[in-house]
Amino acid sequence: MNNKLLTVFRAGLIMAIIFVQAYAMGSTRPPMVKSAVDSAAVRKSVVNIINTVIKASSSFDISAVANLYTVNAVVADEEPPFSWNGPTAGVQWINTVEKTCKDLKIKEFHARIGHINVYLQSDESIYVIVPVDYTGEAKGDPFDESGAFTFIFREVNGQWLIKSQTWVTKRGM
Repeated sequence: MNNKLLTVFRAGLIMAIIFVQAYAMGSTRPPMVKSAVDSAAVRKSVVNIINTVIKASSSFDISAVANLYTVNAVVADEEPPFSWNGPTAGVQWINTVEKTCKDLKIKEFHARIGHINVYLQSDESIYVIVPVDYTGEAKGDPFDESGAFTFIFREVNGQWLIKSQTWVTKRGM
């Protein structure tokens, strides 16, 4: 399957997830309406989780992400098998990223988070788009991949957890 088709598929999947979740919860308003529950403390907590996940993706620290996902979480990325499900979705994804780096002989793998311009919150969900640059050295040559993660968070027992996480490369946008 070529990259353009995968990108279109991922974008459609993201939109479907957002609208199906809003419909399933009986929402009569758009799912990404900013509400009074938005606060500096909630934003700080969510951004800390995002920073933890992205840092863990380049350090392969599965323990850092072990308790950050909902029981029905979905993580999607460009590496086979392309999606991971459940409360261990983040751990499974980090393991795949590490395996891919070993297989491709990527060294000095680092992630740099860009400025977050999209942060939308409703009573039930938070939607965030996070630009990220991954750099390193692949088989002796410089490696650079830019893209963005889309995160959807849900509040579970007073804690914000990742419901979905999707990676899209810049070349796929």
